[in-house]
Amino acid sequence: MGLNTGAVFGAGISSNGTVGATSAAIVPANTFSNWVTIQNTHATNKLSLSFNATATTSDFTLAPGASVTLPFGLANTLNGVGSAAGTTYALIGL
Repeated sequence: MGLNTGAVFGAGISSNGTVGATSAAIVPANTFSNWVTIQNTHATNKLSLSFNATATTSDFTLAPGASVTLPFGLANTLNGVGSAAGTTYALIGL
């Protein structure tokens, strides 16, 4: 049995965007192969996330300033919807 002790390098990705009260893709499929963190960067609006074709405000919701890390690559699109127009978010991952 071998042990791999070498460094594993990958190109990190970071981006940001805005979503309104209509569901939209915020993380396209296959953008992150290992993990991704999504942060709601809006001061007052909530950000709801879903792997369904349409995100709704009753899906997994991030409060203002909150974040979630998905410890796996995304083979499908992650959709988001804001509690109001101009809901901002940031993404970082590998």
